Amino acid sequence: MKNCIDTIFERRSIRRYKNEQVPDELLFQVIRAAQYAPSSWNRQPWRFIVIRDREKLKRISDLLPYGKFLSRVPMAIAIISSEKESDLWLVDGAIATENLMLAAEELGLGTCWIAECDREEIKKMLDLPDGFHIITITPLGYPEIKPKAPSRKKIEEVLFLEKFGEKYL
Repeated sequence: MKNCIDTIFERRSIRRYKNEQVPDELLFQVIRAAQYAPSSWNRQPWRFIVIRDREKLKRISDLLPYGKFLSRVPMAIAIISSEKESDLWLVDGAIATENLMLAAEELGLGTCWIAECDREEIKKMLDLPDGFHIITITPLGYPEIKPKAPSRKKIEEVLFLEKFGEKYL
C-alpha cells in the first residue's frame, strides 16, 4: 500500500478511461474518504451524486467546455455543497473533493477536477435543492492512460520566510 505522500505525488488528472464499471465497494471507499474531510464546525455540507446514465453524462459533457470526455466515462460523481449548512461550503466541498481524488488514486482509480461548467443547467438536471452548489463533477474509473507528472514551480518560488517575497532558501 502506498503512503499518503506517494499518493499525492502520483495523482494525475485522467481524461481517458477503460470501459469498466467501478465496483460499489470501491465507490463507497472513495465516498467514505470524502466524508472524512475536515469541514467548518464539522458541518459536513457535502453530498455526492453518482451519475452512470450514458445520456445524462453526454448532456452534462455538453455543458463542460473542458470536460467533453465525460461523455465517454463509465461514471461520474457530482460533488455538491450546501451554503445553508456552512458559510465555508466552497472550501469544505473542495477539501472533500481532494480526499475523494486521493482515495481514488490509492485504489487505482482515476479522477479529474472539472472546474468550468454551466452550473445552473447542471443543477436543474440533477434536481439540486436551493442552497446547494456544484463544486465539481469528476469522472471515476480505471485509467486507460496515465499522463506524466506536470511540471511544478521550484520550491524557492512558493516558499517564503516571515513575509511574502522573503526567500526561505
